[in-house]
Amino acid sequence: MKVTPQQRTTNVAILAFETFATIPITGPMEILNESCALQRDLLGADENRTSFDVELVALTKKPLRLNRTVTLHPQATVSTARRPDLILIPSSGPKVLEALPALRGFIPWIQACSARGSRVVSMCTGTFLLAETGLLDGRTATTHWFFADLFRRSYPKVNLYPDRLIIDEGNVITSGAATSFLDLILYLVELYCGRDAAILTAKVLLIEMGRYTQLPYTIFSTQKMHDDRQILRLQQFMEANLQRELTIELLANRAGMSVRNFDRRFRSAAGEAPSSYLQKLRIEKAKRLLESSNDSIAEIMIKVGYEDERSFRRLFHALTDLSPKTYRQRYSAQGDQMKTYAQRSLRHLVPQA
Repeated sequence: MKVTPQQRTTNVAILAFETFATIPITGPMEILNESCALQRDLLGADENRTSFDVELVALTKKPLRLNRTVTLHPQATVSTARRPDLILIPSSGPKVLEALPALRGFIPWIQACSARGSRVVSMCTGTFLLAETGLLDGRTATTHWFFADLFRRSYPKVNLYPDRLIIDEGNVITSGAATSFLDLILYLVELYCGRDAAILTAKVLLIEMGRYTQLPYTIFSTQKMHDDRQILRLQQFMEANLQRELTIELLANRAGMSVRNFDRRFRSAAGEAPSSYLQKLRIEKAKRLLESSNDSIAEIMIKVGYEDERSFRRLFHALTDLSPKTYRQRYSAQGDQMKTYAQRSLRHLVPQA
């Protein structure tokens, strides 16, 4: 991370538009504002200390109704906004392709600001709007892992890495899922204000630092969204027989195809080779068992078709960035431990009769 030289104020424009919730817009705004207050109150007033001046920028000054409960009043439009140092593009929601036509009015303004030196940052499916500007062509980016296949089909000129949480390309930065704005804003606070300010913000607001990947949160499911019924039946067969030895020859024979033709058809439909698909399928099943059962790791390994525990653990880590034990602690046992701790703490706090 290259820290930007200190300046008195960083002008931030957060795009404001109707989306699925308020938090993609108000969340970044509140944390940036709070980081400034924390620096003043806890680190001491310093006229040279960097601060953020946040402005909500919309296409019109018309109030925006979000989630049927909150109304936002944009402070400026693309024609009246001050020149931003930093533009934040929030998530446009799960129906991203349907949302884009109404957002294309932002594109000329984003392009013009970028040409004048503004840094443009996207969050979650906001990366789709950023890609529409052409600023990501030939560059590396990330977005919410669930929309990775759709993004690749829509923007083949962009090198997408959906396992990454944040990718910094200098004047453009992209980040993963909607709530990863927490990680992104800490990253920006450190970038503009320094490490101490980022740590202070994280500690006071109880935001975990150091996350860098979406792998622990990824669910392997989207590879069945295709129209090849023959391959779909083979995928269903694979899911039901994970404990068996499933060679490409066996699968091709079951499909009534040559190995070469089966491999080609499978790659075309599922987007990857049968062997890597099977690995991901087995690890996804292992994740579910770690979450829901008391089986030992060795027992789970056998149930999903592996015999070599070292190989299983190595592959599990490669696809989740966690060990099987850590995964179980985070998504199963740890939840029970937290509940127990919370209940025990409450008993200590409540006076006994």
